[in-house]
Amino acid sequence: MDRLVDRSLSAAVFAAELPKGTDGLPTRVGTIVVGGGIVGASIALHLAEAGVDDVLLLERGVLTSGTTWHAAGLVAGARGSRAMTGLSSYGLAFYAELDARSGLDVSLTRSGSLSIARQPGRIDELAYARDVAVRSGIEANLVDADAVARLWPLASPEGVLAALHFPNDGYLNPGWAALAIAKLAHEAGVAIREGVEVTAIRHENGRATGVVTAHGTITADRVVIAGGLWSRDLARTAGVSLPLYAAEHVHVRSNKIAGAAPTLPVLRDVDHSYYIRPEAGRLLVGAFEPQGIPRGVETISTEGFATFPDDWEHFAPVRTAAERAVPALGPAGYDRFLTAPESFTPDTAFLLGETAEVENLFVAAGLNSQGIIYGPGIGRELARWIVAGSPQFDSAGVDVRRFSRHQSNRRYLHVRTVESLGRLYAMHWPGYQSQTARDVRRTPLHARLAELGARFGEVNGGERALWYGGPTPEESYSYRRPGSFDQVAAEHRAAREEVALFDLSPFTKVEIAGPEALALVQRAVTSDVDTAVGQAVYTLFLNRNGGIELDGTVTRLAADRFLIVTPSFSHHATLGLLRRLARGTAAVVTDVTAAFATIGVMGPRSRELLQRVSPDDWSDAAQPYQSGREVEVADGFDYSLRISFVGELGYELYPSADLAVNVLDALWEAGQDLGVRMAGYQALDTLRSEKGYRHLGHDIGPADDPYAAGLGFTVALDKPGGFVGRDALAAHDPRAPKHRTVYVTLDDPDIMLVHDEALLRDGVEVGRLTSGAYGHTLGRAVGIAIVDPALVDVATLEAGSVNGAGSGGFAVECRGIAVPATVSRRPFYDPRGERLRG
Repeated sequence: MDRLVDRSLSAAVFAAELPKGTDGLPTRVGTIVVGGGIVGASIALHLAEAGVDDVLLLERGVLTSGTTWHAAGLVAGARGSRAMTGLSSYGLAFYAELDARSGLDVSLTRSGSLSIARQPGRIDELAYARDVAVRSGIEANLVDADAVARLWPLASPEGVLAALHFPNDGYLNPGWAALAIAKLAHEAGVAIREGVEVTAIRHENGRATGVVTAHGTITADRVVIAGGLWSRDLARTAGVSLPLYAAEHVHVRSNKIAGAAPTLPVLRDVDHSYYIRPEAGRLLVGAFEPQGIPRGVETISTEGFATFPDDWEHFAPVRTAAERAVPALGPAGYDRFLTAPESFTPDTAFLLGETAEVENLFVAAGLNSQGIIYGPGIGRELARWIVAGSPQFDSAGVDVRRFSRHQSNRRYLHVRTVESLGRLYAMHWPGYQSQTARDVRRTPLHARLAELGARFGEVNGGERALWYGGPTPEESYSYRRPGSFDQVAAEHRAAREEVALFDLSPFTKVEIAGPEALALVQRAVTSDVDTAVGQAVYTLFLNRNGGIELDGTVTRLAADRFLIVTPSFSHHATLGLLRRLARGTAAVVTDVTAAFATIGVMGPRSRELLQRVSPDDWSDAAQPYQSGREVEVADGFDYSLRISFVGELGYELYPSADLAVNVLDALWEAGQDLGVRMAGYQALDTLRSEKGYRHLGHDIGPADDPYAAGLGFTVALDKPGGFVGRDALAAHDPRAPKHRTVYVTLDDPDIMLVHDEALLRDGVEVGRLTSGAYGHTLGRAVGIAIVDPALVDVATLEAGSVNGAGSGGFAVECRGIAVPATVSRRPFYDPRGERLRG
């Protein structure tokens, strides 16, 4: 069967032709899914199978006519993390049954896949990927160049160092697969309407209420946007920001080649930015080139099945590399050149979930050319999300709320998308920093940090210092000891032994004020924040099922005013959550993130330094731990919060943006003889890892409850008025969490941790690492892990001592090697010292 779906097949697939336009178009339904590609069809099917009645799927053209029709149809069991592997492996199993379930031939061919490494760093990446796959139940093997030659006889082994072989991957006909899913959805009761263009999302009082179409308005309880590259503009009609943008994606097909058998694995020559798979006795070659071609939607036809003119010149570098690796391609020539639009996001992870701005408006879009791989898994998980009211998997990496609003700006997206296309096959280094659309959003201290040698990275489009001096991020990347190791170590030691200054201005800062401010904040957080003025509390924000949406501090500024500080990347989510709760109350939510800088003064000599630039009393009596007050610093007045993310004596100063440089300069000059150093976010991460402080999005998230995360101390179940998620949490037994949190060090000081590594005990997996860094005080890598309580009795573990020798038979699997490890029930560094906001 030819890979490209026929442009008029949907009528033939269904028992009767689907109604068009106004034919049978309802005016009221329960759920509307906008978009008839593989993702929209999958969501509709899984909603129906989950018992959601009255689902309507709307497609502007005909089914599959947006992006699905021209996909290469690659399917894979494993991805770069366990969370994403859960989605992709479900898809592979789903497709294996699709023929039998639907009665349609989707041409699934499970010939396997090969990802080639041509550089040492790529071998490390593939070894890490192999560990994630195998520990997720996916067969995967690292093989040498000789094995590549056996598995792919048409390919030259020249330059191949190794490859990762997935025997059960493959490819299918994407259009037919989408139609098969739509057919199942139709049979399950989903109403499908082609030829209905949705022009706007209706919303009222912050909730989605339906859609406007070219044929009239349809009201609904909820709306799901799965409109591919047009999703951004549709969401804007409801005031929702979606950062996705189209780019050209090209694949060409050769003429017939002897040996191009359907059993050849999908070949990914990632270091040369292309993939090859067999198709009808030919070879299909697709590119994810480093310099992509962005496309605004105004340049793309809305009639469906959009394509762009052939551009052999742009494709030439990929063509040359492919023909060198597969010599038969050159003399065979090509019979088809296809360039069509795909949508990409700034971080090349898709957008999923309920929007921050509008309740009951859900999104599944920006698939970055991986819609076929993820389509079934997205359908399952979004259906679960809608039914349960919160994510049922580790969704942090794809949550639609993770971006800054400015990242949906079209100019910004156009520039970033040049890079985004190629990021799929570029090296996936730990801590990778994008190169395009930089220096857009900067803190008030940015220029001064640059003068002091800052090496900048970004989070949700905001610049921040990673470390100071030494190599650039590009020069530092490694799965082993990074080039910035010595710089970060020196900054780490300054915070532990003397004093370090951090620009923490990207932290999200929100003020809640008004007669009902206390009631709103009490409703939002797990802790009792009806405290004395000036008291700060570390706390959690939960979803209705008791999962952790956010963590942060709440400081009472006055009887009717509170300051909430949360992680920088949760800015959009924080505002959405608080504004939703504030709707209809006598409380005002104000984003003050850009109004104030945040300067962290951390370390044993932090008090001594502050005394040099401030006439105020800095004693314990004057400002106890977890308290805030206004102070004089340098030539102005700041709010000072005694709190620390590094586990030492420390303060966060909040000067207004216009005074920030003055305050930093005063601290820097006054601290020279105290050993003061500027320190960046990588040192912040190493310091918090030694102390066992949780990182939102890695160690905790919406699928974790406070008890499993070891944060039960933040919960005040009996406080007046309760809090969001209180009833769900009350049903949990704190003594029997679904998993327990432990602390891990590697006994080999030369091995680095990344994330998602398996924690073994006597060779059996008992848990996994949720985050890891290098503990420069401990002299070895340190991380946080979750373990199965049935396999590890946490109460019997050592309490915070690094005694080495693989204590208790523990090891961590690092690139295929079981590295002996020490596991503790308490953090390894100074567990009695000052704690983070709690």
